[in-house]
Amino acid sequence: MKTNKNERWSAHFARIGNEAVREAQARNRQLGIPNWYSLNGKLVSDATAAEPITKTTTTRP
Repeated sequence: MKTNKNERWSAHFARIGNEAVREAQARNRQLGIPNWYSLNGKLVSDATAAEPITKTTTTRP
């Protein structure tokens, strides 16, 4: 199947971006920093004992 130049260009940069994300995620895990994702509109973490995120409001004095 023949692909056009723009499709190859887009796929190339998507691969570069995906590789960078995987490296950052691995680095975070090594440092003990949880990675957070949005699944079905809910924030979830890949940490084993992650605390749920709650919306906090701040008030100014």
